Amino acid sequence: SFGYSIAPNTHALVVTAVQNLDMPCTMSLNYEEFIHTTGKRAATFTNGRIACDEEGKIVAAEYDVGFDHGAYGTVPIFMNLATVGFHGYNIPNFKALARGGATNHAFNTAYRGFGSPQIYTCTEALIDMAAEKCGMDAWEFRYKNAARPGDLTINNRPYDLYIYPELLEKAKPVYDQYKAEAEAAKAEGRHVGVGISLGGFIITIGMFDVAEVALELNSDGTITHFNTWEDMGQGGDIGTLTHTVKALEPLGIKPDQVKLVMNDSKTCPDTNLAAASRSHYMAGNATLDAAKQLMDAMRKADGSWRTYAEMVAEGIPTKYTGHYDQFNIGLPPGIDPNMGHGEKNPTYMYGVNLALVEVDINTGKTQVLRFTWVGDVGVVGNMLSVEGQGYGGLSHSIGFALSENYEALDKNSNMVACGIPQIDAIPDDLNLIFKETPRPAGPHGSCGCSEVFQCSNHMAVINAINNACGVRVYALPATPDKVKAGWEAKQRGEDLTPPKYFLGTDFEEELEIIKANPLG
Repeated sequence: SFGYSIAPNTHALVVTAVQNLDMPCTMSLNYEEFIHTTGKRAATFTNGRIACDEEGKIVAAEYDVGFDHGAYGTVPIFMNLATVGFHGYNIPNFKALARGGATNHAFNTAYRGFGSPQIYTCTEALIDMAAEKCGMDAWEFRYKNAARPGDLTINNRPYDLYIYPELLEKAKPVYDQYKAEAEAAKAEGRHVGVGISLGGFIITIGMFDVAEVALELNSDGTITHFNTWEDMGQGGDIGTLTHTVKALEPLGIKPDQVKLVMNDSKTCPDTNLAAASRSHYMAGNATLDAAKQLMDAMRKADGSWRTYAEMVAEGIPTKYTGHYDQFNIGLPPGIDPNMGHGEKNPTYMYGVNLALVEVDINTGKTQVLRFTWVGDVGVVGNMLSVEGQGYGGLSHSIGFALSENYEALDKNSNMVACGIPQIDAIPDDLNLIFKETPRPAGPHGSCGCSEVFQCSNHMAVINAINNACGVRVYALPATPDKVKAGWEAKQRGEDLTPPKYFLGTDFEEELEIIKANPLG
């Protein structure tokens, strides 16, 4: 899932069956039916440029991205395409355009990172290419251009945190170790390289986000938590449990004293959609509100706590609904549609990715040997859960970089045919290094984490391929045939840079049209 739940076409089919048959219905699909009838991550095609001065400082950048939303318009990702790219850098002069079109491909739906993997494919390649053109080390170039206090985002607003210089410093020992290993391997005649990428992702859907949960004190002294934090593997259960135990810490509540009632819309409040890495953040804050109400009701004048029996005897309710919204915390409804200025998100998650890969130039196959992520997702509430998100996300990213592809063909009928990575494609050496900077508005100082593990992570692998054998793959995935063809073309002295994509109206002309016809 990881986003698909915000536009689930299969649910609509079941509803139609219920309406027509006037009886409870369920629908079961085999995997081939499922894969051909559900949405996929959108394809994008991007033309981009970046410029820096003689000292390696970025002075300007731009990109023009075409978004293929497939046969049906379901979930637009224009906002993320126009705000997430180049996140973390100081780029004083910037312009970008995101536009979309309908095709006969599979329809677009939300998936982990929603827009960020697409745009980082362009922007993190440009950063690496600029460093190479300047004759600078990829880490050094990023460190020089990482945003610092006073610098603005590409949307002309201050960063939530100026954290990338610290994260890069934290990553430097690992980067140096990987470089040493790569140089030693190259001395043996092997094609081993190191790649690096930066990237973060938004938290919540912005100003209009709202979530509710409920906490109930039971007769045996246990607590029941009610919510609709949709859990299809992303940790809603352990997240709910962690928030509840922490929020009710003054009561001394232990994990085995908490009962979870989740995803039953008949009995649970609306905790809202599972998207935008919002569930942990929004449900957590709603849990804090419910816990405060419950503890206020349980608290006696002397500071001790009422029992369930005492509350019932005094006519005090034992169940409370917690509410949290972002309607009046100073967020705008969105970025300015004409200039792209603004910041609609309360906070972000941040990451630096390092990959060590080996390329077999005879077959073009790329093997990821090691991968390290260094990042900040706020205060970590449950390390095992966050690590699970990390390892899963990095595995997804490696597949996204090297093998995953869906063309809506008959052959794409199972996981193997779609290029889902198998166990031998994922290294055992996956490392997560955390810096925990408290988020003031986050529950217990935390924020979401899922999508930072699949936003720009794949580009560390793509950049490492170029570092290993001088082949830059511009169109993902970097399958063996593409890498081998690139290597052979390079040996013939050919330029590997592809032609610009034709995206319709000329980039500058389209920007002038927008400028001449501002939205009110």
